[in-house]
Order: sequence, then C-alpha cells, then structure tokens
Amino acid sequence: MATELGRREFLRRAGTSAAVAGALLTGAARAVESATAAAAAVVPGKLPSRRLGRLGIDMPVLGFGSAPMGHALYEAAPFEAVVDAALDAGVRYVDTAPIYDVAEMRLAPVLARRRQDIFLVTKTWAKSRTAALQSLEASLRRLQVDSVDLCHIHNVGSYSRDEAVGPDGCLAGLREAKRRGWIRHIGCTGHSNVANFVPVLETGEIDLLMVAMNFVDAHTYPFQETVLPVARKHDCGIVCMKVYGGVINLWEGYRRAEPGRLAGDEFRQDAVDYALSIPGVSLAVIGMKSLDELRLTLAAVRGHTPVEGARRERLLAKGREMAAQWGPRYGPV
Repeated sequence: MATELGRREFLRRAGTSAAVAGALLTGAARAVESATAAAAAVVPGKLPSRRLGRLGIDMPVLGFGSAPMGHALYEAAPFEAVVDAALDAGVRYVDTAPIYDVAEMRLAPVLARRRQDIFLVTKTWAKSRTAALQSLEASLRRLQVDSVDLCHIHNVGSYSRDEAVGPDGCLAGLREAKRRGWIRHIGCTGHSNVANFVPVLETGEIDLLMVAMNFVDAHTYPFQETVLPVARKHDCGIVCMKVYGGVINLWEGYRRAEPGRLAGDEFRQDAVDYALSIPGVSLAVIGMKSLDELRLTLAAVRGHTPVEGARRERLLAKGREMAAQWGPRYGPV
C-alpha cells in the first residue's frame, strides 16, 4: 500500500511538474509570438536619406541611440529586438558609448550578425592621447570588432582647449587611432558650453558634429547660431540629438522606461520635423526603448514636412515658454 501511495504521489507530482513546465513553455512561446508580432508592426523598408557631410555617404535620416536601453536594468533580448527591427526598417547609424553602462556589450551579438548593415559610432571621454587610445581599445573589445566607423570626443564642451586639441589631448589620440585603422572618422558631441566647440571644429579634423537641438532647448543653448555655421563651413556632417528633449530625471527616467519629454502625441511630429528642418542636419539620433516607440518614430520620420512660416513661429513661441520651465538643464550655456 505504501509503495502504491508513493507511486501515486510521484505520478501526481510529476504530472504537476509537467503541467507547470508546459505552462512556462506556453508563456514563453506567447512572449515570443508577442515580440514577433510587435516587430512585424514596425514597417520595414527605406527611409529618406541625406548626405552625411564631407564623409560623402548617403545616410538614412534616423539613427538609433543606445543610451536609454543600454543599461543592465533592461533585459538583453528586448534590446536586440529593437535594434534588429530598426535595422530592418532602414536605420543604419547606430550610436553608443562606454558610459552607457552595458550598451557596447549588448550591441556585440547584433554586430556579429549584422556588422555590414551598421554605421557604428562610439565615443571617448578621455582627456589625453594615451587615455583616448586605451578607452577606444576597450570599446573595441566590448563591441567585439576590429574597428568602428567613427569615434566622437564625448561632451567636448566639458574639455579645456588643451584636453581637446592640445598636442597630448584627446584629438591627438583619435588621430593615432585613425592611423592604426581602429576608426575611420572623428567627431565630437555635446550639450553645453557652446563656445568650446568652435576651436575644436576649426582644427578642420572633425568629420561629424552631434549636439542637442530641439525647439525648446534652442532658446537656451545657441548651437544653431554659434556652432553650426562653423560646422557647415568645414562641411561636417551634422547630427541632431535630444530630439525629444530627453527624460525628466536621467537615471530614474531610464529606470522607469519613460519616453522623452516631447515624445508624446502632442509634440512628437513637431519635434522630428523641427530637428530635420535645421539647416545642414543630416540625421537625428533618437533613443527608442521599445518596438512601439520605434514604430511611432518611424512614422514621424516618414511623415516629415519642413517646419517653416507661421508653423515655425508658433512652435518656437511654444518652445520659448517651455524653455523658461526647463532652464539650463544640461549645464553651463
């Protein structure tokens, strides 16, 4: 009897375990189906392209920014799903940086499969030639590639002149990295200290400029008046970032997967249209944290119409009101 009861208990438990396992498998299958359906909703195909300054290549006007999803608090699978869907939809420019937590490592499996589809951009925040080379070498290891298409001096507004363009500065390190074949092009990025960009661009060695520009921050940080004319003089490619204004609280916003301040239905199309209407802008890099955000951004980019005339005046007036509330949130002007 005891043996029979033991056998029955074993069978009951085995049956329960099988049912639980089956439920888990069914749940996993449903999750895969859901992700597949969401990815299918992202329309593939070509995006409008523009010449990327003196690089002389045509580039789709939407780039993928890896910062929002590049943190360990997000799972790896959604990251790959969004990047793959973006590439399938025509995006080529993929932006990352060492400071984006695990973003470079998360990109490595995608690069192993799709390196030929990607114009790969990373950054260095190093303040010397030696440190820049060490930083870039570490990025290549994390990305598991031999070279990147472009490396930016990251947040160049925070550099002194010597740290940026001195004989032992960051630019000297990137110049050497280019000689070694680690990078093809050199760029610089930033949000603040607008005047600091001019001497860096005037070296004539910067191929690409990426700065924060939207119809709100334009009233606080005068990149369009002070920096873009110099970039255009040197035929630099110009990339717009912070198109949606970023999240309210950077790290908490990323943790809660908040969309950018201008990413809602009220301003999304205006934000994209404004960025792509700035004279000389080749593309906009936008950080998208989900397939739905990607879908909405793709629709806005494909529906782009230039911001001009009365619409421009209304949008800038609204931006001026909002700028008074946002303030100099990136740091010194």
